[in-house]
Amino acid sequence: MGANMKALTIDVQDFAMALTWNSQSYDSAHYLDTETGEVILISDGMDEDLIPPDFEDNPRYQRIEPIESREAFCIMEDFVETVQDAAMAARLATALERPKPFRRFKDVLFDAPALREAWFAFELEAHRKIGTAWCAEREVSVQWA
Repeated sequence: MGANMKALTIDVQDFAMALTWNSQSYDSAHYLDTETGEVILISDGMDEDLIPPDFEDNPRYQRIEPIESREAFCIMEDFVETVQDAAMAARLATALERPKPFRRFKDVLFDAPALREAWFAFELEAHRKIGTAWCAEREVSVQWA
């Protein structure tokens, strides 16, 4: 760890939510407080008392950009390659080739609770890796909680 690197404990679920946030329907964004490790959602119309007073000018608040849909799609493709059940792997792969692949992928998983749980764990691990790299770029050493 570099001499200037800060060590933070960050909630992996909160960070994953920030990475997958669909802000098209809301004027909002997630930020990491690089002093506390807290993931903060800031949105228009939010109660001013909930926004840190120096939020706009303080570099301690780093915006977490959501991942591109292409990256999310690649995570799903990578998951399909890990599925041992050939029939389920084929169903998931077909879902990804059709229109509305995100919806179809989730629909296939809906019928397979154990596989759905495996997907959630796989996706969370992918988000953890993305988050670790994101933090490293900002000279933050992360301990996921």
